[in-house]
Amino acid sequence: MKSARRLIGNVSWVALAIALILALVACGDAANDAPQSAQASPPPSAASEQVPTPTIAPSLTAIVAPSTITTPTATAAAQGTSGTSTGATATIDANADAERLSETAMPLLTQFVADYSPRQSGTAGELAAAEFIRAYMEDLGYEAKLQRLEVEHIPWDEPFVTLAGEGRPDFFSIPLANTGYGDVTAPVVHVGRAFEEDIPDEGLEGVIALVERGEITFEEKVNRVADAGAVAAIIYNNERQNFRGALQSDGRIPAVSLPREQGRELLRLLDDEPGLQARVKVEPVKLDSQNVIAELDDQPADCGVVVLGGHYDSVANTQAAGDNGTGVVSLLLMAGELARANDGEEPLPYAVRFLFFGVEEIGIYGSEHYVDALNEAEKAEIIAMLNFDAMGQGDASIQGSAQLADIATSVATDAGISLNRVQTTRGFGSDHAPFINAGIPALFFFGNDFSIINSPDDVLEEVDPSIMGAHMVVALEMLQEFECKPQE
Repeated sequence: MKSARRLIGNVSWVALAIALILALVACGDAANDAPQSAQASPPPSAASEQVPTPTIAPSLTAIVAPSTITTPTATAAAQGTSGTSTGATATIDANADAERLSETAMPLLTQFVADYSPRQSGTAGELAAAEFIRAYMEDLGYEAKLQRLEVEHIPWDEPFVTLAGEGRPDFFSIPLANTGYGDVTAPVVHVGRAFEEDIPDEGLEGVIALVERGEITFEEKVNRVADAGAVAAIIYNNERQNFRGALQSDGRIPAVSLPREQGRELLRLLDDEPGLQARVKVEPVKLDSQNVIAELDDQPADCGVVVLGGHYDSVANTQAAGDNGTGVVSLLLMAGELARANDGEEPLPYAVRFLFFGVEEIGIYGSEHYVDALNEAEKAEIIAMLNFDAMGQGDASIQGSAQLADIATSVATDAGISLNRVQTTRGFGSDHAPFINAGIPALFFFGNDFSIINSPDDVLEEVDPSIMGAHMVVALEMLQEFECKPQE
């Protein structure tokens, strides 16, 4: 292993410096703190099978109290508490470093969630968090900018399927990917699995088609009923749970899914009341958001770039301490270490870019936008992408490209750090996914307990800081293993 302790050797002193600064700021602002009400709009109630499902929760008030975060500059933070040069040592114990990093992270995390929670996707709260991150990175010596984006999003704050009449049940429906949009009220007609022989001779003009899942694709089912004149399609599952299906091309009519039992309940209601009216509403809203992009201006320009990233937005009604305050704070602390290493005798032979993504919670839109905006040469220069998300609970875990997982496992073993490697062909709904889809090696650092993310229970008291410490040590050591990737 190369001089893997060089970056980490500075951390222990920097940890004390930042912690001291934040403690003094917190004391100075305590008298001016006032309760802040949380936003009342509920988060999504369901999502893709590959993404942990946000939990609908009642509105909370006084979740956090605002205060002021002091951003340490690269110069100030580079000194230990005695004011002497920190220096690097080859005998630093990685587990001790992980512990110190964990202790450093918590004061910063405490202040971040106090001032910037919730930071719901596409809101003023999200923008305020982005501006803080940009200012923090600039104070560390980075050139930081906001990358603006507009997303079209289907809100989950009301049911997509409702029945006419009082006392009717609400249905847990999920829009299919690439669904058409619309708000229609019409009679419901059952058409089996939407084979050709299931379509009545008179067609389906002006009705909502109720379709059972199975045997043919969603695309075939939806197109067939649309061709017959249906104004919407409800596809109920042939298994107990609900599902997030996808159309291969843009749909012409709204198309949503139901769990099996709710589909059968709707069938029973149709037997009792032929011509039962339902409303299917799938209409998008446009949201403004932004990514934060930060780089040092004196890095190597022709040896490729390693990207470190994570999202900073949240759902409503939560501190979002674990998801993803932990990722934000870890990235900020690592950015400080890399800024100081870049000024040292042995800077990294390649560039490092920090990315903080918006609108992740409603569809990883920020990272998708970033990757989509890259040309082929810009994609080719990326050596690796390391993603930090939801590191609050469980075991320190990784998942992603095999070659990066091998490096992470190796350096963790050498450092005496326990790291859980998740080997699966299924993806996880986080910001490394668009990079992998673009052919860029990427690795996801997370805690493997998702039980309280996206809920009011995701608070500081539930965060296990050792996960952040372990992941930061492993990531900093990994950076010593990457080599120059010459650019053509």
